[in-house]
Amino acid sequence: MVTMLVKRPGSAPSRRGVAAVECAIVAPLLVLLVLGAIDVGEYANVYQKVSDASRAGARVAVQTETSSNSQVSTSVLDYLQDTFPHVAPATLAAATNVSVADATGNPIAGGDLTSVSSGSELSVTVTLKYDFVRWINHLPFLDGSDVVATTIMRRE
Repeated sequence: MVTMLVKRPGSAPSRRGVAAVECAIVAPLLVLLVLGAIDVGEYANVYQKVSDASRAGARVAVQTETSSNSQVSTSVLDYLQDTFPHVAPATLAAATNVSVADATGNPIAGGDLTSVSSGSELSVTVTLKYDFVRWINHLPFLDGSDVVATTIMRRE
């Protein structure tokens, strides 16, 4: 027996396949939104780690036995290496910039911290290129971003 579908006047048009079309339009936007939220959350997490590295560097910089900026940089890079074990040390060193400045924001002359008097403020600024530590590459939101954190402490 053969059955024929006959459209009756006034009946609703067929909606077959509409859900598939709607899903094809909305799904990429939802995926992009979720990946963007993950990337922004990771950026905030990396900022917290860079801020902690800046504090670790400042704690070393303010000690009286610390004599040079290189000791501060080593402290910061050691902290970041412990924090980002999946990144090669050479890559992390290339992606990180550590600067030590006095209370007025001027870099310490020659990197000699022995010239800074006790009680003076020192600031340690750590700049990390986000692209080197991010999980999701090739998303345009935060490409080329730098994560920057500064800590100010008094020299002992």
